[in-house]
Amino acid sequence: MMKNVLCGLLVVLGLTANAQNEKYQFYLDLNKINSDLIQVTLTTPVISEDKIIYNLPKIVPGTYKIYDFGQYAMDFEAFDKDGRALSVNQLDKNRWEIDNAKALAKISYWVEDTWDADVDELVFEPGGTNIEDGENVVLNNHGFFGYFDGMKHVKYEVNVTRPDDFYGSTGLTTIKTNGNVDQFTTENYMDLVDAPIMYNVPDTVTFKVGNADILISVYSKNKSATAEELAKDIKGILELQKDYLGGTLPVDKYAFIIYLYAGASGSGGSGALEHSYSSFYYLPEMSAEQLSGFVVSVAAHEFFHIVTPLNIHSEEIGDFDFINPKMSKHLWMYEGVTEYFAGHVQVYGGMQTPKEYLGVIEEKLAGASHYKDELAFTELSLECLDKHEDQYGNVYQKGAIIGMCLDILLRDQSEGKVGIKDMMASLSKEYGKYKSFEDVKLFDKIAELSSPEIRTFFTEHVEKGNELPLADLLNRVGITFKKDVKIQEISLGGVALSFNPETQRLFVADMSSINEFGKMLGYKTNDEFVSINGVDIDMNTVQEQMDQFKKNTKVGDKVEVVVMRNHKGKLKTKKLKGKAITIEKTKKFLIEFNDDASQDQIQLRNAWLGQK
Repeated sequence: MMKNVLCGLLVVLGLTANAQNEKYQFYLDLNKINSDLIQVTLTTPVISEDKIIYNLPKIVPGTYKIYDFGQYAMDFEAFDKDGRALSVNQLDKNRWEIDNAKALAKISYWVEDTWDADVDELVFEPGGTNIEDGENVVLNNHGFFGYFDGMKHVKYEVNVTRPDDFYGSTGLTTIKTNGNVDQFTTENYMDLVDAPIMYNVPDTVTFKVGNADILISVYSKNKSATAEELAKDIKGILELQKDYLGGTLPVDKYAFIIYLYAGASGSGGSGALEHSYSSFYYLPEMSAEQLSGFVVSVAAHEFFHIVTPLNIHSEEIGDFDFINPKMSKHLWMYEGVTEYFAGHVQVYGGMQTPKEYLGVIEEKLAGASHYKDELAFTELSLECLDKHEDQYGNVYQKGAIIGMCLDILLRDQSEGKVGIKDMMASLSKEYGKYKSFEDVKLFDKIAELSSPEIRTFFTEHVEKGNELPLADLLNRVGITFKKDVKIQEISLGGVALSFNPETQRLFVADMSSINEFGKMLGYKTNDEFVSINGVDIDMNTVQEQMDQFKKNTKVGDKVEVVVMRNHKGKLKTKKLKGKAITIEKTKKFLIEFNDDASQDQIQLRNAWLGQK
């Protein structure tokens, strides 16, 4: 059950306003928060029907999950221009039917935030709303503002009264400020939903990348990381992405809106949600150094959504149905190709070595192995809300591998000159922000721009669940692909490790699979790692340190692991010593450069990976 409204007195704003509005005019006052509730008032556009239905979304683009945002609205009332109440019937969680709608002038309701609501399943925070009086307000606009049936394409005006020291961070450029009132305008409801706004005492940085103004905005209650610190890494990856996309960007402004939370995540997750001109991040409070790698990886993915779905999208997305959603069958492109770009840009731009990138491919294949490979990707897309909800995560795994396969195919057909980023650029020119494609015709359009072989690939490996031809495609670029390979690897003892955020150290969490070397060292549960062979463990580079240890250590070498161990309630340093051993393990996927690759294969590989 949601919180009760403590204030029974309804204040209806501006009832004398002209009812013949041709736009929605919403009002919020962030200075009048009551028990994590904000009142929303709307001066309505002119209504020509006797009855009208007002909607808050059941689902919004990018979430691929039913969240019923109407359940967070309460005390819904409607009024004519003289302030007389009109009859309202709530049809379900998200819809209210208003009688005598031709006389309608105002509606009003209270909204509770989603982040700490008392519901069965919390909204994933990047797509939800937050109301912290005097601290922070996150306006994911679909959580506050709705639309009337048949009127999603009417203009929107949102007026926010804020505390004097607050600033509203957003990707919108249509902003007017008068005193402490910010006015945001959009051409339609889709554009409003596409533009989150975060209010708090500002911590922001702005800079240029190519032709675009970039805003970094951070809220961190404990000041664990600042906008200036995070901007350094974000700017680096954006410069690579700008070059990757041909030197210019298809946006004039883009905002990275970052909320760093203390303690545990309410939904159990953290991450980001993309929008056309911004992305919203919900990440744990850590230092900028600790957040760096994750922020770069996630920011790269979210920023690439300026390609799709911003400039390439189906009719199902272009005119999204927020109550009875119709899914597109092209998640392989919206999320898969976007995820592929986010990884590929790093090797193409020199941020990673080609060998490191092969490791990224192996990780994607390992991730995809946990899902149903035989499930056609188009079917997964169409039924990702219900029947195949548990398979949705594969869009970031196999979806990225599909993007890689297409890239190699396109490069192979053009002697390395044309890749998937060029194909996406051609589709952007064909469609763009204001022109949607027909869902059933996209594969044929891509084949028209490329070749029949590409159409066959879509038929066999995206529309059907046939196994991807990885061995053949990777061989074309001089790379070998093997499955279930037995390898010998230097062991760290076979213990499972976890992370202690208080001490910022890895610790032994589970010893059920401890091996001979682990027993020789004498690990104990909760031992916290300090150093290995004299090298202090650095949580910012721990994976690289572990990889170097395994690479540089030989069988029989002396190994010293220093741990902090609890002894009678006190942590004490303990040196653990042993001689290195190898263990045999099965590697599910092994991808390596072929030493016998031909010159043609190497040239194609270099074109694919951006090597000179």
